[in-house]
Amino acid sequence: MRKSWLLPFSIGLGLVGYLALGQPTLPEGPGKELVLAKCQTCHDIGLVARERLSRERWDAILDEMALQGLKLTPEERSAILDYLATYLGTTPPPPQALAAPEEQKTGAQVYANCQGCHGPQGEGNPPLFPPLRGHMAKLLGAEGGRNYLLLVVLYGLQGEVRVEGQVYNQVMPGFAWLSDGELALVLNHLLTFGAPPGFRPYTPEEVKAARTTPLTPEAVHALRQGLRLP
Repeated sequence: MRKSWLLPFSIGLGLVGYLALGQPTLPEGPGKELVLAKCQTCHDIGLVARERLSRERWDAILDEMALQGLKLTPEERSAILDYLATYLGTTPPPPQALAAPEEQKTGAQVYANCQGCHGPQGEGNPPLFPPLRGHMAKLLGAEGGRNYLLLVVLYGLQGEVRVEGQVYNQVMPGFAWLSDGELALVLNHLLTFGAPPGFRPYTPEEVKAARTTPLTPEAVHALRQGLRLP
């Protein structure tokens, strides 16, 4: 493995590669969505996509990530290793079969990209990653909270925040690589963790409009500072 990539890959949850539009994407294959959901929280997927490592080396890297806090079930680990070894391995992948029509996703399925940090039920992982359950209603009830939540999911967040009395200072990547429809789905899934009465669901058109003014994670953090959250 090239030394320029080994160090940031092995540091772990404290470093996040900000995934921007236009970077190389992962090859299609069984396990791709799981790799995106579990790995891009800390790593630039465009950089990962250019690697070609043996199955044994990928296996060792997954062990390193587990030591740094990556949580995987045995089934998830096996699926990720199979994908990495097959499509980003040292031997060529099998010929691509004709892709089946893509099934309509749900918000819960898109949320798989978030649950590695924020938990399957929005419970978070203090003191590293804040909870969403119990905090969403306060956030969305604040003036500007609706737009802020959209922007933090779209563009990410970098800077110290206080959630339910606990200080957090990790970096959250943006998910601009998701479609407008997928982003609306996951935003509306977050509403299941708490929302003010009568809160209007997000729409793909609303997400599309937010893309017209790209922001840095630091700029999104500055917006949060003005929300006057309890």
